[in-house]
Amino acid sequence: MTSQYNIQKKLILVLGILFLIVLSGCKGTSNKSITDEDVRKGFDGLAMTFTKNAPPDKVFEQSIFPIGIELKNKGASDIVKGFLVMGFEKEYVDALKEAKETFDIKGKSIFNLNGDGEFKTLNAQAKKVGSQSETHPSTILATACYPYRTVLGTSVCIDTDVFGKQLRKKACQAKDLEFTNGQGAPIAITKVEVRMLPDADNDPNKVIPHFIIYIENKGNGEVVAEDKIEDVCSKKPLGFKDFNMVNIRASLSDKELNCNLGEAEKAEARLREKKDIIRCTLEEGVQSNRDAFTSPLKIELDYGYTLTISKDITIEKILTY
Repeated sequence: MTSQYNIQKKLILVLGILFLIVLSGCKGTSNKSITDEDVRKGFDGLAMTFTKNAPPDKVFEQSIFPIGIELKNKGASDIVKGFLVMGFEKEYVDALKEAKETFDIKGKSIFNLNGDGEFKTLNAQAKKVGSQSETHPSTILATACYPYRTVLGTSVCIDTDVFGKQLRKKACQAKDLEFTNGQGAPIAITKVEVRMLPDADNDPNKVIPHFIIYIENKGNGEVVAEDKIEDVCSKKPLGFKDFNMVNIRASLSDKELNCNLGEAEKAEARLREKKDIIRCTLEEGVQSNRDAFTSPLKIELDYGYTLTISKDITIEKILTY
């Protein structure tokens, strides 16, 4: 009887230990699910670097040498039809084929937190060094021009009590929103001020939601108009209006906001000293007898972006004495 009792105790002990192991294992593997908000962070877009020793630091005159570029999309927008162009000091270096290529690279997503990358290679040839010199310094340039998008999805409080007359407790309080972590793109929405305005036609039954949106170029490159992306990488002449232009779309609960400035055909902003402010309004308004409620706000910015990297090399003369 004692022997059977001891066996039962051991069996219960073993089962208890197994239960604790399984329980701790489940706790260890329970990870927080990844959301679109987790992906859309930071201020990166396309990152570009020369590969090691391509080009090398030193090359001989009239020799052929490789140039390698690593492209990495570190942001949350896919790049479709970007352009990469190489630049040389033509008197001393030239490419052996067309020095302009296109690329498509997917950005970060909930299925790919690092984004995709691509390598581009090109062979170039050093020309002769002048007769009076044994070496000549030269610079290799690589410029990328590509379309990109910034997307912000958030919630705002729509409080129809414009003058604060209601005494009852509200479901939410209208407040300004600040965003310090970016949206996974070089152009960032840094702040949204929320305003509820009386109807311009003095309709007491309506209030007008109004949003003041702050945007800033947080990246290392320059902003260009969407329809001038290829021109930037083709050395075509551009006007000042072709730079720092950003197109805007915004909606509140899937209702499009009016972000037009003056009589412009489309809503756009011009960055001055890398910043600008956009004002968007729900013109149809909201019934003033509604209680305060939370509503989804979506803002999209479309633009072109360009950046350039450089590598200094030395061309050496082949000495025969």
